[in-house]
Amino acid sequence: MKKVTLIVPVYNSEEYIGKCLESILKQTYKDFEIMIVNDGSKDNSQKVINYYKENFPDKIITIEQENKGVSKTRNESIKRANSEYIMFIDNDDYLDKDYIETLVKTVEEGDYDAVFAGYRRPNENKKIIKKMELKDTEWSKYMIMAPWAKIYKKQFLIDNNIEFLSVNLGEDIYFNLKAILASKKIKIIPYIGYNWFFNTASVSNTSQKNITGLQVYELLNNCYDMVKNEGYLEENYDIIKTHFTRYIIWLISFSTKRLDYKTISEEYDKIFNWLEEKFPDYQQNKMISYTKPEGELFSIRFLTKTFLIFHKINLGKILVYLYSKI
Repeated sequence: MKKVTLIVPVYNSEEYIGKCLESILKQTYKDFEIMIVNDGSKDNSQKVINYYKENFPDKIITIEQENKGVSKTRNESIKRANSEYIMFIDNDDYLDKDYIETLVKTVEEGDYDAVFAGYRRPNENKKIIKKMELKDTEWSKYMIMAPWAKIYKKQFLIDNNIEFLSVNLGEDIYFNLKAILASKKIKIIPYIGYNWFFNTASVSNTSQKNITGLQVYELLNNCYDMVKNEGYLEENYDIIKTHFTRYIIWLISFSTKRLDYKTISEEYDKIFNWLEEKFPDYQQNKMISYTKPEGELFSIRFLTKTFLIFHKINLGKILVYLYSKI
């Protein structure tokens, strides 16, 4: 039994998966296994995976399957893992050499259920276009809702039935929201060792998917029902309200590119009606200001607060429409 399992779902990543695996194999910490799941790739990803399996048979577990999607792949991999801790890495990302060692040392020192760290975003020219270092605040747990840049105790995930949601956006939001609320033993560290690759040729980096084709309300309703039905809402009302408000502002801003004003107006009304129904007092939120939440980037605080001001004076739709043309 290994101490850590790194779960790597692979889909059409022949160009990048080698660098990803090399960064794991060069870690200073050695007590780990890599579970690589080829989720129905159509390119030569499996050939690359086979090369690493042949050369590192003691480190690598390979699974080849028909396409199931990243959520089901990760959920099944958590159950398959024969280790104490779980980490996730996307197939085109890579790690600093001390990444596993740093997170394992921290999680064991405090017997934590999870440890959350920061990330940087390098592009193909190795230029860092963004960096996020977390501060030790309660809100910092909500700032990076991806499953990477974290380590989780496997038994904690199993005991609390923490799984990814099978939707076409935000499947990791459901996973991390439940993890955050299910534990009082999550540690934030001001460490950056995860490299979230920014591929300028990738569609996901150049334009967000159209909101009309996304399973927005499947995600929002499942997240809300989970926090309410499992008893998390009342105790954590303000921070959960802030999380949903912030996410909805981000979603309506970045998933309406090139849409006409009529469609934007309809989607805007629909999503803010949902927010008002679930959180009637969302506009009276003391956690959202130019100085709060504590730990949040100033740029995000500024944009969120400014958006809510425009929304309150009925100019939010115009703001979104203008932004959609940029």
